[in-house]
Amino acid sequence: MAATDKSKGLRRLFLWPAEAVVFLYVVLDAIAMPVVRPLLRWVAKLRFVIRLQDLVAVLPPYAILVLLAVPLAFAEPAKIYALVLMGQGHFTAGFVTIALAYLVSLVVVERIYHAGKTKLKTIVWFGRLMDWLTGNRDRLLAWARATWIWKLSLEFKQTARDLLAKLRHWFPAG
Repeated sequence: MAATDKSKGLRRLFLWPAEAVVFLYVVLDAIAMPVVRPLLRWVAKLRFVIRLQDLVAVLPPYAILVLLAVPLAFAEPAKIYALVLMGQGHFTAGFVTIALAYLVSLVVVERIYHAGKTKLKTIVWFGRLMDWLTGNRDRLLAWARATWIWKLSLEFKQTARDLLAKLRHWFPAG
C-alpha cells in the first residue's frame, strides 16, 4: 500500500511542471485569442491557405507531425530570444520578435493542426497527449470561470461595451 502511495506522489511531482505549463498556456491563450481570432478567421478564408490545408490533409500522419514541428521549432525559441532581447533593453526588437513568433505559432501551426488533426490523432501517443492537454485546459478554464475575478472581468467587459455604445451614440462618426 505504501509503495502505491509513494508512486502516486512521485507521479504528481513529475506531472506538476507539465500542468504548470498547460496552466500558463491556457492563461496566455485566453488573453491572446480574442485579439488573434479575427486574424485566424481571415487567414482561414484565404484561397492559398485553403489549398495548402488540402495538401496537408492528404499527407500521412507523421509527415503532418513534422510539418507541425518545423514552425514550432523556430517560433518557440524565438519567443525565449525575444524575452532575452527585452531583458537586455531592446524592447522594440523583442516585442517585434515575440509578435512574429506568436503569429507564426498561432496562425501557421493552427492551420496545419486544423488540416491534419484527424490523422494526427491516429498517432497513439499524440492522440493521448492532445487528450491530456485538452482535458487539463478544459479543467483549468472551468476552474477559472468559477472564480470571482472571472465574473468581475465579465462585468467589467460588459460595462466597457455599454460605455462604448453610449459614446458612439453621443458622438457618431462623421
